[in-house]
Amino acid sequence: MNRITRRSLLAATGASGLLVPLLHAEHSFGATPQFPKRIIFIVMGNGTIENSFWPTGPDGNLTLAEITTPLEAHKAQLLFPRGIDMRVWSENNPFGGNGDAHHNFGAILTATKLATGDPPHDPGGPGLALASSISIDQFIGQAFNTAAMAQGQAPLPFPVLSVRAWGRDGTGYATLSWTGNKAPVSAESDPNKLFASLFAGRTTASGPDPALVKLRKTRQSVLDYVGTALERQSTRLGTDDRLKIQIHLDALRNVERQLQGGAVTSGCMPPTVAATDYKPIENFPALVDTEMDLITAAMACGLTRVVTLALGDGEDYNIYFPWLGINGKGIEFPTRHKHDIAHRPGVNNVDKINTEKWFASRLAYLLDNLSSVPEGNGTMLDNTVILYLNSLNSGFGHTVLKLPIIVAAGANMGIRTGRLMDLTAEAHNTLLAALANTVGVPMSGWGDARFPGVLTLT
Repeated sequence: MNRITRRSLLAATGASGLLVPLLHAEHSFGATPQFPKRIIFIVMGNGTIENSFWPTGPDGNLTLAEITTPLEAHKAQLLFPRGIDMRVWSENNPFGGNGDAHHNFGAILTATKLATGDPPHDPGGPGLALASSISIDQFIGQAFNTAAMAQGQAPLPFPVLSVRAWGRDGTGYATLSWTGNKAPVSAESDPNKLFASLFAGRTTASGPDPALVKLRKTRQSVLDYVGTALERQSTRLGTDDRLKIQIHLDALRNVERQLQGGAVTSGCMPPTVAATDYKPIENFPALVDTEMDLITAAMACGLTRVVTLALGDGEDYNIYFPWLGINGKGIEFPTRHKHDIAHRPGVNNVDKINTEKWFASRLAYLLDNLSSVPEGNGTMLDNTVILYLNSLNSGFGHTVLKLPIIVAAGANMGIRTGRLMDLTAEAHNTLLAALANTVGVPMSGWGDARFPGVLTLT
């Protein structure tokens, strides 16, 4: 059988080499489609039980501890960096230190000192524990959009979500995302509003830029013509050559989708969001899963590449666990909420272990979701990295040393997973910088200049 060549393909389709400059150079014939790198930040508060969190065993053959056993199916894609400290909080911090960190959310993704403290540490001040600089999720999202707009693509939102942080939004007790000094980003806690904001379109009241629309239409007409011609030509060819054309078509379709704002996978399927009142605690599991579904769908449909999710706030007085059989009167506090459990974890730590295990199961749910979305020869998880971080080591001691952290990363992210990585007093700044580099936003450090550098994850 004669092998197909680029020249014969162009001749057969009637396509001219003059069309090529109108397309992105990286999407050349026969090239493997390039899918965007994505990042998800998931943060919760009130610590863990250390000896039930960290895995054991050699690289590539980890034995997960009880809290993380729901992640067994994905353990090859997990990195456990043990020994990362929030040094920007514990060292020379006028608004708190190691042992006093329920209000540290404003320092987690900024990796800088707060601008204001909580009332006991900021007499006469606003008492809101406000951040002093931009958070890394916002920085990465802005960098993605700058690059996208330079390519004639529409900017994408980078949604910030939260669950049960009522009354704390906009403060360092609950807010992870900041655009700058004392400038919080409001988190969306209603899945129905989030769905509407993501899937109802993103044009402004004045409409899209006319020049950009014209450029997109010009490129779109080229893609429509070439794509149709390639599909027609593929019916005349053998299996190997049809596969080669299919690879090229995948690349063309990815360009087409990017012209509309982002790369769309074949698994783009907007979820159904129930018209439910998600505020009752009985609906908390449904709330978390619905937000995980929305994250997956938004990324699969090319609507975002950066998402931040706060699973509660730094104190968690609003989170209870009746579906786990944990009810009734608290031990230290009047009721048995997550904060009470953190201070008094139960006989043999059973309540704390079970609640943290449940949260790990929701991370597993998200990983299952991402793994179910086809993308090229793999899945969307292959091009995604997730930071899953607890703001405290111990909820009772309020410590910020040796933070419980999991990095989940797919095959194309350049992170060596399936292992426990032991470190000593590593500033969390360097981990954040490493994750930014992983998704193509280069930097030599992040946040407070006292803690420079980039943690090696390979």
